[in-house]
Amino acid sequence: MTYLCLLVDVVARWKISAEQLLAGSPVHPDDLLKQQRLDYQVFSELLHRGIKLTGELGLGFHLGLQLKVSCHGLIGYAVMVANTLREALEISQNFIELQASTLSLRLEQQGDQCTLYLDEVLEEYPLSITGAIFVLVGFASMGEALTGQKLTGTASVKFPKPPNFDRFEHVLMGQVRFMQPTYALSFPTEYLDLPLVMADPVAARIAREQCKQELYTLGGQKHFSQLVRDLVYDDAVGFFGLDDVADKLHMSTRTLQRQLAQENRSFSDILDERRQQVALRLMRQRQRFEQIADQLGYTDVSNFSRAFKRWTGLSPRAYLQQLE
Repeated sequence: MTYLCLLVDVVARWKISAEQLLAGSPVHPDDLLKQQRLDYQVFSELLHRGIKLTGELGLGFHLGLQLKVSCHGLIGYAVMVANTLREALEISQNFIELQASTLSLRLEQQGDQCTLYLDEVLEEYPLSITGAIFVLVGFASMGEALTGQKLTGTASVKFPKPPNFDRFEHVLMGQVRFMQPTYALSFPTEYLDLPLVMADPVAARIAREQCKQELYTLGGQKHFSQLVRDLVYDDAVGFFGLDDVADKLHMSTRTLQRQLAQENRSFSDILDERRQQVALRLMRQRQRFEQIADQLGYTDVSNFSRAFKRWTGLSPRAYLQQLE
């Protein structure tokens, strides 16, 4: 609903009232003050109505430039207080479902360039041109707000160059490649380590835990083992033990193990799987073996090396050679 509130604010520049925009829709102006989720199709129709009422084909640019991190609720707060842009993007990637169930994010790193992919989860709900511009311009502008620095990069979009594009080219933060297979933002890998203006490690850890709990509540279909998997690791702190996770869930260790057993899972298996996932990510980031071992909770590098070979069939050094 916060995105609809943003749309209402933007079309007001053309003297279009909330009542005019929402006329004929299932949304009443009073609903704008409620914390609730809005059907994707309803928002798409209202976005199209906003273009029709204002006559502004470039409405997506206006929306993207006005999109603030605070529009994203709890996940927005977690992003704002993250330590680095990398951490902020990982939070966005992990918890985007709290704000939009039709989209997912993928961050891939290749040498000195990395790419943030915006994937459409449901085929029946593809992004419109206006919606795609809204999201991509919004992500780019939020990146500058979070870091306090001028950022540049390249955007990839699936559609051909719109006739109104040249009017807004001066506000973009880099080049745009049209008729590409995916929606994405590419930028220098060094940006990932930029510190955020409002970084607060303690607040960030608390916010991430709240996001995990809210995501589990929102997606009632999610397995209990998935919640445990989310809670067993924190980027800022590292891995938690069985007692710690049970405390977070306000239950005994016996109850936690019993619920996992109902899904044919065990805490040790989940811990091992999560360690493997984190290890592979840290290896791709070329972190020192000693740092990775410490982050994974191993007492020394040899224990980490044995575990890594069990996971991949390769030693850490051989794995790095394959990446080169």
